[in-house]
Amino acid sequence: MPSKQDVSDKFSKLHNKYYVNRGYMISTVNDNVAKKFVEDHPEITWIFGYNKYAEANIQTAKINVKIFGKMFTVLLERPMYPVERSEFECYFGFGGHCEGFTPYRMIMRFATTIEEHGFDFQTLLHCDHLEENSKEKIEADVNISYIQDVFKLLVIGGYVKYWKAWDELSQWFLENIEDESIRTWLQSESLREKSEKNCLSTINKYVFQMFPATQV
Repeated sequence: MPSKQDVSDKFSKLHNKYYVNRGYMISTVNDNVAKKFVEDHPEITWIFGYNKYAEANIQTAKINVKIFGKMFTVLLERPMYPVERSEFECYFGFGGHCEGFTPYRMIMRFATTIEEHGFDFQTLLHCDHLEENSKEKIEADVNISYIQDVFKLLVIGGYVKYWKAWDELSQWFLENIEDESIRTWLQSESLREKSEKNCLSTINKYVFQMFPATQV
């Protein structure tokens, strides 16, 4: 079983290899899930504004995701109306002339820079921010819950800008973990998006864990 230091070392290598100062990671949410989420959470405020990548006015909302006991912001982006421009269609995944347009198309947008939250990943990965002898500290082994938070921190925290880092981390865990229950879980997570075209991607599922009513 890898230690927290081993995980931290691998995380650091991925950050150095797959991080750039520009841009941000995005992930598209299943339309049916997005529609249900919007309808189930009228308390969430949507703000209208211009997105330079979509080259159009869109609507954006903020939600918080807990990672290693700290809150990180995830932006949710939706179109306001059809815009027949390739940048807009590509950003939201619509076809030409906005084929397949729906106002419930939702993009999860992750941190552009790590300065947005200011957390040190080594402190979080080592759980040094938790109180000594606390329940969270004692239970913070390299288990499924810990590994989920590692993946969330990698992407939501903006420490990498390429999805290849996610795949490399998943493979690293598979190569270094002997516990069969954890290995089985890792394999099922990596296959989920490939085997169920209508499911949420793994990162989207982790984000929506904060909203139990959302079907994933």
